[in-house]
Amino acid sequence: MSNLERWFNNKKLSPFREFTQIEDSFDRAMNEMLTKRDVFTPSCEVAEQGGNYILKFDMPGVSKNHIKVEVIDNQLTVFAERKEEKKQESKKKFLSEVYYGSYTRSFALPGAVDEKKVDAKFENGVLTVTIPKTEAQQTKQIPVQ
Repeated sequence: MSNLERWFNNKKLSPFREFTQIEDSFDRAMNEMLTKRDVFTPSCEVAEQGGNYILKFDMPGVSKNHIKVEVIDNQLTVFAERKEEKKQESKKKFLSEVYYGSYTRSFALPGAVDEKKVDAKFENGVLTVTIPKTEAQQTKQIPVQ
């Protein structure tokens, strides 16, 4: 019996096991309700730096081949898919909090962008999309006289 199996079995033998089960159920329900993490939903950061919008998506476990980025009519759309490993018969799962599936997210960009210069890089599980603003959209400070 492995240490992991012993740990799970010891939880079952505890005189407080019913409280533990209730607490585990409550924690799972609250997590699902508050975070809505019942599907694959990468977290995102949107920033503005200089003449660019920069969007970063955390996508651990996603292959670069399963990511698609589009900019059409000032709307950015990111498609991604995290696929589950092929099941091995000798492998027993004791706990899984990893979500698999498809992901689509769209952002309406606040103004005209140069679609031809949009850059997307995927490194260390992070997708970084850099969207340059057009000259007409960049902020120009006007001196007050």
